[in-house]
Amino acid sequence: MKKMWAEPRVQVQEFIPNEYVAACFKLACRRGSEGNSYPDDFWYGGERGGVSHSPIGTPDTCGDANANRVITSEGGTFQSVGEFNGEQGWLNGKMTHWIDKGQPGVIDPGDIIFWYTESGFGSNKRKWNHWGYVEQQDSSHPNHS
Repeated sequence: MKKMWAEPRVQVQEFIPNEYVAACFKLACRRGSEGNSYPDDFWYGGERGGVSHSPIGTPDTCGDANANRVITSEGGTFQSVGEFNGEQGWLNGKMTHWIDKGQPGVIDPGDIIFWYTESGFGSNKRKWNHWGYVEQQDSSHPNHS
């Protein structure tokens, strides 16, 4: 049986989104900012931490809103928090407390997040406690990271 030759063709399939993309928010640690420290009773999940913090706006530190991320899933449920530090790389964090200032039960801009990050192991382990206001990552893409 002889096969018939067919001209090659390119078929393009249009992308149609079919699921929610988690929201990604930014936040700057305000713990190191003068006049912006919460009292001890606001810290949950352990000690406040004895490590100094950089003032708000300091690039590549916890004081840089673009260096911290809060990721939520569909419906604004908390997924993760972390910091990209210029000296240490990516530091995963854990949220210890959340003050819901916006839409009830949903993490959104204006809420206050308390979290901590750690680095090192054993006796070399260091812990930093943070707090900051949730900010929109990109206002033109509210449901994208």
